[in-house]
Amino acid sequence: MADTIEKSIYQALLVAVQGVTLPTGWQKALPGVSFEPSTSTKFVSFEIHFNTSIETDLSLEMDPIRQGFVRANVMLPKGSAIVDAYEAAGKVRAALRRGTKLYRGGTQVRIDQDPALANLMTGDTHHQVPVTAFWRCYPPVPA
Repeated sequence: MADTIEKSIYQALLVAVQGVTLPTGWQKALPGVSFEPSTSTKFVSFEIHFNTSIETDLSLEMDPIRQGFVRANVMLPKGSAIVDAYEAAGKVRAALRRGTKLYRGGTQVRIDQDPALANLMTGDTHHQVPVTAFWRCYPPVPA
């Protein structure tokens, strides 16, 4: 039995975030993988989200356009140079830049706009810079 389109999309995006190269000393927290940072850990946590699909075919015979986003939360311990958080955020942005095409099981996932860096937020132990990359998966066009 073939994989579902959702599984192929998720796996393509997961492989992409696994391939993000972070600055020296930074760690990745991947979806579904246990990770317990300390108050001094520099890390980026990744999330993969699906949003509502877009129907484009009035007959409802073609698959919809599936869409969602990847959120990377760049987490820098308080007391560190904030510019380091923006350096890591820039690495994530570059890895998921506009024009990125990911393939898995005959499925293409595209990132058609540059990822957005949100404002710096300060929590109890870490500064956070969210990076959001929006993705879409278009259905194959019938011949």
